[in-house]
Amino acid sequence: MKQHHQVIVIGGGAAGLYATAGLARLGVDVAVVNTDANMGGDCLHYGCVPSKTLLHMAQETTNWTEIQAKIQSVIADIQVHDSVPRFEDIGAKVHIGKADFLDANTIEVGQQQLTAKKFIIATGSRPRIPDVTGLDDSMYETNETLFQMPKLPRKMAIIGAGPVGLELGQALQNIGVEITIFDHNTTFLKALSRDIADIALKNLHLNIHLNSTLTEVTRLSEDEISLKITESGQEKTLIVEKILFATGQIANIDKLHLERAGVTYDSKIETNHYLQTTAPHIYAIGDVIASPSLTHAGGAEARTALMNIAFGNFSKVNYDTLASVIYTKPEIYQLTSSKKATRTLSTSGANVDRFKTDNESEALVKIGIDDNMKIIQAEAIGTDISNVMQQIALLKSTNAKITDLSKPMYPYPTKSEILKNISDQLLTEKLEKPILQRIIRSIIKWRGLS
Repeated sequence: MKQHHQVIVIGGGAAGLYATAGLARLGVDVAVVNTDANMGGDCLHYGCVPSKTLLHMAQETTNWTEIQAKIQSVIADIQVHDSVPRFEDIGAKVHIGKADFLDANTIEVGQQQLTAKKFIIATGSRPRIPDVTGLDDSMYETNETLFQMPKLPRKMAIIGAGPVGLELGQALQNIGVEITIFDHNTTFLKALSRDIADIALKNLHLNIHLNSTLTEVTRLSEDEISLKITESGQEKTLIVEKILFATGQIANIDKLHLERAGVTYDSKIETNHYLQTTAPHIYAIGDVIASPSLTHAGGAEARTALMNIAFGNFSKVNYDTLASVIYTKPEIYQLTSSKKATRTLSTSGANVDRFKTDNESEALVKIGIDDNMKIIQAEAIGTDISNVMQQIALLKSTNAKITDLSKPMYPYPTKSEILKNISDQLLTEKLEKPILQRIIRSIIKWRGLS
């Protein structure tokens, strides 16, 4: 017998649960399907939560058992909010099992068939493992397995110098693992300005090799594997205990049989601006679509999809204030835009007292603006800089001018003053214009102060 819901969300990760909770609170008959009862997805179990806990704990202890216990404690604490009972309490139905489309309105979960008027696909992604000669499962870890390792290796090679590789590499190095990172790109953090990337390369204190490809792996002993690396055309060998792959993600869509539902896909699901797939009653969000693979992006997409389902297709996702952060020490912040800035303002920690006291003179903030002094994009590097830079996203979202950063009174000394410093640059330029200087001097003379 088929069971019917008005909306079925496939995937109980961050994006899927956001959409489910929002629809349930609006009184929609909604169900969520997850492969197992431990909902929360990659972010909670393998991504953001454990990695940020690891980064924090690596500053306090080198005891792996203690670190693992803290990671599991934090996950368990957050899991309560993502649990089956909580979602049932707010009015959602939870189905446990893998979903498989039978047709455009029917999925199979285990032995049960479920039908719906509308669907949201939010099945997330899994680590991408490159095809390497000699590689077997015993030789490597990913973010899905690393946190369950009974003991850490003495030496580890990380393949991939993106956010995951850098964050985990720095944390593991801080607790005593000898880390070597290899990346196929010839440019480090190529999406960033070279001055920001150069500061990062210097201050992350990681052994990073660019233009490098892992070509072959050989097991030497129980605790040793030999890696053959091609680096800038030269073949090199490195012996380590384990490999950690941080080489990107694969969307979990290959077993959904989307073609039966009329949904077009390749490596990602095709969607329009309203997040509808080629089957208009089916929406897709998160890592399964061609948008930034970030938890907060998935949340924004979930909000858009649920609003479009509930009230009609009026909402589109605005990615203009979507920032990304690499949570290393120092942090690396980026707020991108498809628009081009006409001018870039910058200032360093050498000009801000709090950065001086914290020995971070190389901290750097760069903000791109247009001719009307509106914020277009931003980049920054510095310890805890993401907390400072979110003010930029707020100003951009309200279409404010960068000079508005000079209006508040900043506590002294704080790192936020680096934004006031940038804003003050423009105000000083205005004050120094000859015509304004003449007006000011005339007023001063008229008041008898010169």
